[in-house]
Amino acid sequence: TFVHLGYDVELPAPGPGACSLPALLCCVLDFSPAQVQVRWFQGGQELTGHLVAINVVPNGDCTQQLLVLLET
Repeated sequence: TFVHLGYDVELPAPGPGACSLPALLCCVLDFSPAQVQVRWFQGGQELTGHLVAINVVPNGDCTQQLLVLLET
């Protein structure tokens, strides 16, 4: 069974002298079974070049968690 959860995130352009965002982080928590896929899209195109994924980690209560970082 697949569930598609789509979330749109709109980030404002940094103002003069402001730091840009170095990364976006997606945290997927308390899911089971362990098979999960997180993908990042921009303008309808999948972003694959700057992904840093951490392995699925068991919580000890039969659920898992996953962190996926997109470096901008």
